[in-house]
Amino acid sequence: MSSATLAPGGSGIISTRVNGDADFNARTTRRASALLLGEAGHERADLTIDQTVDTPIGSGFGASAAAATSAVYAVAAAAAFKRPKPELALYAHRAEIFEQTGLGTVSVIFDSVGAGAITVPGEPGAAQFVTVKVPKETRIVTAFLAPYDKKDALSSRPVSEKINRLGRSALDAFLADPNIDSLALQGERFSASLGLESPEVKRMIRLAKSAGASRASQNMIGYAIHCLVDSDGTAKVANALRGVGNVRVDVFEVGRQKAGVIRPSRRRRGPS
Repeated sequence: MSSATLAPGGSGIISTRVNGDADFNARTTRRASALLLGEAGHERADLTIDQTVDTPIGSGFGASAAAATSAVYAVAAAAAFKRPKPELALYAHRAEIFEQTGLGTVSVIFDSVGAGAITVPGEPGAAQFVTVKVPKETRIVTAFLAPYDKKDALSSRPVSEKINRLGRSALDAFLADPNIDSLALQGERFSASLGLESPEVKRMIRLAKSAGASRASQNMIGYAIHCLVDSDGTAKVANALRGVGNVRVDVFEVGRQKAGVIRPSRRRRGPS
């Protein structure tokens, strides 16, 4: 969730606070906001963005994309910059490309819910996404070790080429049988074949599946995993993962609410 305060007639300073931390480097959020303000004619305005992020940042949960998307909606409201959602989300999408913090996540999350796969990549409004039904009793158990700078992988041509090759194979297999188990199975195969799993990540995957997770794989890309678990088995899987030590474990339901503006952000008046 984001709130934005815009002060016209300033020095063009963009300040961010993430979960109360003013020192957190929210570079994708700042880049997305700067792109929007440039188009809105507010390059010299000072902007303050406060964000609450419930998932770990920088470990393949899509938090950077979600934060940037949330920010552009809040900044647009503060600047009275009325545009369709795909156009606003485009600023977040471009910021992720510039900052190399995501893999096209914005094009899905800006107006979609549930689980599925991108079948045609592209900008918000152009990318295509296939959703699958998720049983009500399904839960996602996640375990997070540490942030991962995606520039390490995305700037490597061999790794990028491998991601594309394995991704195409996984997508073809999923589309041949599009359901939640097939989606998770292909995720398992993709992450194992990519070869970015650390020993700690591999251990967490083994522990989760031994404790009852039907599927478990590394986040793309991060030192973290996500597991499919029946609601009755979440406590056992979560406790097994907590036994690793120095790991954050969360349990989520699959989202059913689209992103949007809850209440307008603020625009401060300049000096009279």
